[in-house]
Amino acid sequence: MPPTRVYAACYKPLSLQFARVLELHAGELSDPLVGTLVAQPIDGEPYEAISYVWGGLPTETMVVDGANVAITANLKTALKALRPRPRSSTEGHVPGAGRRRRLWVDSVCINQDDMSERISQVGLMGRIFAGASRVLAWLGHDEEGLTSFAMAVIRDILEDPEVALHEARILLHLDDLTDNDRLDEEDRKRSRTEAQRWAAIKAFFDIEYFHRTWIVQELGLARVADIFCSNKRHAAAALKDTHELELHSINWYRVREFVSYVAYNGASLETHLDLKCWVAAHIRYVWEVDEDGTPQCDFLTALHWVRIMRVTDPRDRVFALLGHPLAVMNGEMVAKPDYNVNRGVVYTKLAATFIRETKNLHVLTLVDHESDQSMRHVQWDTSDDARMPSWVPDWHSINRTAPLPYPIAPAAKEDAEIRIVGSLDSVTGQPMPRLLVRGWVVDQVVAVSHMMETTDFPVTNLLRERTKKNPFFLDRLWEMVYPAQGSNHKDPIKVLDNLSLALADGLRDHAGGLNLAEGGDHSSKDATQPGEAQDMHRQSFAAYLLEYHRLRETGRATTATLSPSEAGSELITAASVSDDDNNLPQRSLYASLPESAQVEIQRRATGATSLIFVQDITWVSMCRVIFRTTTGLIGMGPRVMKPGDVVCRVRGCPVLMVLREAPHEAESDAPRVLRCMHVGPSIVPERMVLGVLDGGEFDEMERELIIC
Repeated sequence: MPPTRVYAACYKPLSLQFARVLELHAGELSDPLVGTLVAQPIDGEPYEAISYVWGGLPTETMVVDGANVAITANLKTALKALRPRPRSSTEGHVPGAGRRRRLWVDSVCINQDDMSERISQVGLMGRIFAGASRVLAWLGHDEEGLTSFAMAVIRDILEDPEVALHEARILLHLDDLTDNDRLDEEDRKRSRTEAQRWAAIKAFFDIEYFHRTWIVQELGLARVADIFCSNKRHAAAALKDTHELELHSINWYRVREFVSYVAYNGASLETHLDLKCWVAAHIRYVWEVDEDGTPQCDFLTALHWVRIMRVTDPRDRVFALLGHPLAVMNGEMVAKPDYNVNRGVVYTKLAATFIRETKNLHVLTLVDHESDQSMRHVQWDTSDDARMPSWVPDWHSINRTAPLPYPIAPAAKEDAEIRIVGSLDSVTGQPMPRLLVRGWVVDQVVAVSHMMETTDFPVTNLLRERTKKNPFFLDRLWEMVYPAQGSNHKDPIKVLDNLSLALADGLRDHAGGLNLAEGGDHSSKDATQPGEAQDMHRQSFAAYLLEYHRLRETGRATTATLSPSEAGSELITAASVSDDDNNLPQRSLYASLPESAQVEIQRRATGATSLIFVQDITWVSMCRVIFRTTTGLIGMGPRVMKPGDVVCRVRGCPVLMVLREAPHEAESDAPRVLRCMHVGPSIVPERMVLGVLDGGEFDEMERELIIC
C-alpha cells in the first residue's frame, strides 16, 4: 500500500514568486532519506534542480520536517545517489547528520494535493530551472553498465566525429549484425566493435527520460546541466569506499553536440539503426538562438518538435513549454495553466490567440492529423477530450513529421481579414469555431503515394530492400507522378526536378538549425534559386537514381555502393527486366527514361554521391506522401490526404493547404464559398514561385474558405 501523505507539517502557504527548496541531509546508501523544506524567492539562495521521470505512483517515503512524504521509487534512487555523504564514519550512524544539499524537486517541493499551488508553481517552472545553479538530469540506475558505456562512446566519437561516422557506416551494408561472412577479418572485428558501440547509443536514447516532455524546458533553460546514472562499484573500489554506488555523468552540451552532428551528417545511419537521437536533437532545436540571443524557433514550432514526446496530462504539452522566450505576446503569456478545461479547449484557444495576434496562419502549417477521424466533427462534445476544429493542431496526437517551412511563400504573409467565428469554449452540441479566410484553388488531387518512411530512403542491398515496407519507393513514386499514359507531353527531367524539390522541401534547412523562427530569412540552402546548393542536390539525386537502378538491375544481394562512374556510361533500354519477385517494380526509374534524359542523369551524377540527397529528404519527407493533381502538378502533403482533396493557396499561410470539402449546413453557401476541413500543409514547387503571391497569375479560381 502506498504510504499516506502527511503535508500539514511541511507545506506552509507560499508567497508570490516563492518556491520551496529541499535541503537533503547527508547519509550512507542504507540510511533513510531525510530533508527539510525552506521557502525562498526563486532568485534567492543557490540550489540545484533535479530533472527526472516519476516512473509510476509514489510507493516510497522520505522524512521531510518530521513528516513522511510519499515519493516514487525512481526519485528515491536518485536522491540516495545524489545526496552528500557524511564527513566521517561517525556521522554515518546518525541519519541526516552533517552536510546538506540544496535541491529543487517537483514532487517534494510542490504540494501535490493543492491544485491552486500546482497551477501557480507550473507557471514558475521555467524560472525555477533557469535559476538553478545546475540541473541534475537523472537517467536511473545502470545495472548492466550500458548507459555509462554509451556516455564514454559519445565522448569518444566527438573526438573525431567524421572518422567515427565513416567507421560506423559499415553497419549500413550488413543484413544482420551477425551476418558478416562477406567481410575480411579486419572488417569483421570493426563491424563487431561498431555494433557494440552503436547498440549502446541506441539504448541510451531509448531511456524513458529522453522521451518525457517536461525535460525540454528543464534541460533547455539550464545554465549548466549534467546527465547522471549510477551503478554498483567494482569489488576493488568497494573495499575502499562504503558508499557502494558509483556515479557516471556526461554534460548535456556534449550530448547536444553529438546529436546535432548525427542529425546533419548521419541521417541514413540514424534511420537504419533506429536510433532515437532526435529526441535530444528536438530539445536543441527548441532553444537554439542566434549570436545576438534571438530565438531561432518560435513557440508553435517548439510545440511541434516536442509533440512526439510523452506526457501524462495532454494539457502539459503547452504548459511544459511556457518558459520559452517566445511564449509571451504583447506582455502576456500565450496561455495560462488551467487544469479545469480539457485539452481541446486549451489547444483551440492557443491557436486562436496566435491567429488573432499575428494575423497569419502559421499555426495551420503544424496540423498533422493522425487519421480522418479528427476531421469528421463540427460540434463540441465535452466528453471527447480530443474534439477540436480541424484547423487546430492536436499537440497530443501521434506526430512524426518535421515542420514544412518552404523558402518561398505562395501568398501574402499576413491578412487582416482572417476571422474566427464561434465560441472557443466547449459546450456539447454547439458548433466549434470556424476559420474564415480567402485564397485560390490550385488544383484537385487525383493520385496519392504510400506514406514514406525514413527506412525507405537509404540504398543498401537487394535483400534489405525487399524487407522494406515500401521497397524501391522512388521507382513506385515515379510510376504515380509520371504514369505511362498521359505524360508524353511533359519533360521527364523537369518532372524529376519538381519531385526532388518536393521531397526536400525546396532544400529549406528543415533539420532545425536555421531560420525556424516565423518570418526568418531564407536559408542559404535555398534550392529554388540557382546556386551551388541546388546543383549539389540535383547531382546527388542523379547519383541516387543510378544507385537504385544498379541495385534493381543486378538482382544480386550486394551492397549498392557503386559510384556513378562505376555504374558505366553505356545507355540502357527501357525494356522491362523480368523478375519473379512481385515486390520489385518492373523496371527502374532510370530505365524508364528516354535516352536523352538518361544522358542528362549520367552527366549530373558524375563525381557525385547519393548521401547528400538522402540527408536532404530524410526528415522532411518522413511520414508524408507525394501526390499528383489533375493537371499533373507534383507536391508533397500530409499522410491522411486522398484523391478528391483540393490544394489551395491562402492569404496569410506560408505554404499551400490541402482541404477537404465538408458537409454543408442547412443554409446554402454562396457559389464562391468553399466549406471545408483542413487536412494539412503541402508544397507544390511548380506553383510556389518567387514574387508570385496571387493565384490569378496561374488562372487559379479565387474562393472564400470556411474551415471547420
